[in-house]
Amino acid sequence: MKLFKWKTDFKPRFPNIVEKLFGKKISHSVHHDESVAVVPSVNVEDDEKAFEISVALPGMGKDDVQLEIENGILTIRSEKQYSNEERKKNYVRHEFGYAAFQRMFELPEHADPDKVEARMKNGVLHIKVAKKEGALLEPKTIEVG
Repeated sequence: MKLFKWKTDFKPRFPNIVEKLFGKKISHSVHHDESVAVVPSVNVEDDEKAFEISVALPGMGKDDVQLEIENGILTIRSEKQYSNEERKKNYVRHEFGYAAFQRMFELPEHADPDKVEARMKNGVLHIKVAKKEGALLEPKTIEVG
């Protein structure tokens, strides 16, 4: 059984489920030197006391993720490699893979970069960035003249 149909230029045609997994429409027009980016899904919540960011990272552990805040920018990055070799009597199967991503978020002025918590649970990275006390932003109405 074949999973992909190969063309003479060795570019696979991917079924829709694979395209959804990669987060990008992959077609026969993809150049051989073009890489496909894997970008994890992110939810951002803004409540009264903090910003909460949830990042879907299935298959990754807390040691695979690095967080950094510099100049008001929260950077989430990961790099993971794996290798598996199986030797049998008449064959050797070697599988390997590599995945990396980086997401950057500009923190608002009222975010407190000194009060950040992060935890990983069930393949989801939860980041909580506290807001500075007394910096609650009230909506401001502006008259048009």
